[in-house]
Formats: sequence, C-alpha cells, structure tokens
Amino acid sequence: MKFYDWSDEKTRTEVGGYRRGVAVGENIMMAHVELDEGAITAPHSHEYEEIIYVVRGKWQVNLDGKTVELKANQTLVIPPNIEHSSVALEDTLAVVSTNYRPEWRENTDYWLHYKPEDHLWAV
Repeated sequence: MKFYDWSDEKTRTEVGGYRRGVAVGENIMMAHVELDEGAITAPHSHEYEEIIYVVRGKWQVNLDGKTVELKANQTLVIPPNIEHSSVALEDTLAVVSTNYRPEWRENTDYWLHYKPEDHLWAV
C-alpha cells in the first residue's frame, strides 16, 4: 500500500506554471496536475494512452488536428502515439492517468511545460 497527500509540496514538481504530484503503482500512474492560466505543454507523443479528468478550470488539448476544451467534470482519452499539446485557458486542476512512465516520476519531461511569457524563446 502507498499513500499520497497532494498538499505535501515536497512530493511535487513545478515548471513554468505546471505543478504535478505523482502517485505510482506497479503498472499505472496518476498525476495531480495544477496549471496556471497560459501554461503550455509542447507537442509530443508517447506509446501510452492518457486519461485526463478536469476537476476545475478549462484546459485546451490539441490532438490529431482537433481542439478539445475540457471543463470541470469532463474527461478526454488520448490514444497512444497521437501527437498532442495543450494550453490552460484558466487556472486548472486535473487528474491524469496513464501507464507507468518514469519521466513523470523523475521529472525528465520538464521541457514540455512552460509559460510563454517566462521564456522569450517560446514566442
């Protein structure tokens, strides 16, 4: 058994308006994600599907040539190997589930998340 407390800041990572706490099982993971309005996830793809559930706020996800705006109590399933990106249209709290991905636990995917006004190169 493992217990996670999302209010424990020591277990969270923060990059460019994107804060993530991760709960890790043997084969699955769940992330508690807080995004500041304007926070971006750069285009990327991976071999795992993801399920996004928005608790509050508004999160725009771009995938496979379509744009989906997720609001509170809405869920999106992103299939594997589909390029996707996102932008938080409001301050947002979401839960994201996926297969085990070491880059989440190790925060080696930090380069995907940023706020454009914090990085001139992102303009």
